[in-house]
This record gives sequence, C-alpha cells and structure tokens, in this order.
Amino acid sequence: MTARRKPGSLQATIRFVQEEESFVVRPAEPRDDAAIAVLVVEGFLDKFRPIFRSRMERSVKIMERWVDLEHSLGGVRSLVIENPDSAEVAASVGIRISSSDDDALARGLWKTLSSSLGFFHASWAVTLLSYPRYSAFSSEAYVERLVVDHYYRRQGMAQALLDRAESLARESGKATVGLHVSGRNLPALRLYEAYGYKEKSRQRSLLTGYFLGVRDWLYLQKEL
Repeated sequence: MTARRKPGSLQATIRFVQEEESFVVRPAEPRDDAAIAVLVVEGFLDKFRPIFRSRMERSVKIMERWVDLEHSLGGVRSLVIENPDSAEVAASVGIRISSSDDDALARGLWKTLSSSLGFFHASWAVTLLSYPRYSAFSSEAYVERLVVDHYYRRQGMAQALLDRAESLARESGKATVGLHVSGRNLPALRLYEAYGYKEKSRQRSLLTGYFLGVRDWLYLQKEL
C-alpha cells in the first residue's frame, strides 16, 4: 500500500510565484516516488557515495523503495514542488505525522538492501544509514529529506516546503516539529534557525565522522 491523497486542506495545491515562475506545492503521489529518490540521492551524494561506492547505480532504486516503505509503514507523507510547465519535480520533503511500524520498516529496508547489495555490504550500509538516531514522540512531527534540485535552488522552494510541512503538523495536532541536520550543513542550519528551530541535542559519531565526514548530528526542534 502506498500513500494516497486524503480529503481536506492536504489535497489542495499551493501556488507561489518566484522570479516570474509559478510553482506548485502539492502532496506527493505514488508516481512521484522515483523522482523523490533521485532528488534525495543527488542532494545527499556526500552521504550516499561512501555508503554505496561502486554500487551507486543501485542507490536510486533502493531509495525509491525506501520512500514507498515510509509512506506505507512509516507514517510519512511527502510533499513535492512541481513546475507546472514541465511537470518536473524540483523539490521534496517528508514529514512523519502518524505512528510508524518500525520493525516492519527495518525488515523492509534490510530486505531491499540485502537483495541489492549482498549481506556484508548491506550490513555496512545499514550501520551508516542508522545515523542520526531518532525516537519518535506522538506529539511531534518529524521533518526529513528536505531537498531541492540544484537547478532550482535560491528560489524559495525550501522555505515553501518547510512552511507547508509545519502547517500539516499543526493540522495533525502536533505540538512540536523536530528534525536532524549535520553539523557541517551550514546553509540548512541557517534556514532552520531563521525559522525558529533550536538545537536540543546532538549525536557525535566517530564512525560517520571518519567515513562520511560528519561527526556531529544536531537535533533541532520548534514549538508550533
């Protein structure tokens, strides 16, 4: 089962105009999973390359399966920004607003990784992909994989997606929104701080510091 539109304000599209172009923020549909996967892999190459190495060509299919699992088992809804002239998905974000079947999610990810990469490489991938670790709260929405295609950056798309994600969290009765960001991602840190997110904790990992170049993972939270 994949994510489907639900009635109400979530179903409505939101248009905004930036630099004389009109873009649409809308709920993601199953047909968008592949485009979201491409955006995520390209947007986080510094994380995916050390993990998948010579198997990078398989990373998009694995990520596409992961997005589908998040929608069906992880309580995540995705939003995308689409250029209506080309129907190209230019940006996306996921937001967890419902309960997650973490055990089934982990089994689904392991099955996908092991069938694509083999046991040993899959074990390695799971170890690195497990960072940053997060424990969900029923009163909190969690924002993840906010990414904008490099061609469309600096046009306000990240802000538009973040605005809509926070609105969705409020509509779902959440009290806070949380997210993680790497300590070296200064542009993202500046964006989140400007939106009122504050650091609540951080995880330090020598493993990801050595292999991914990311030692600190900051957990930020905002009250709604």
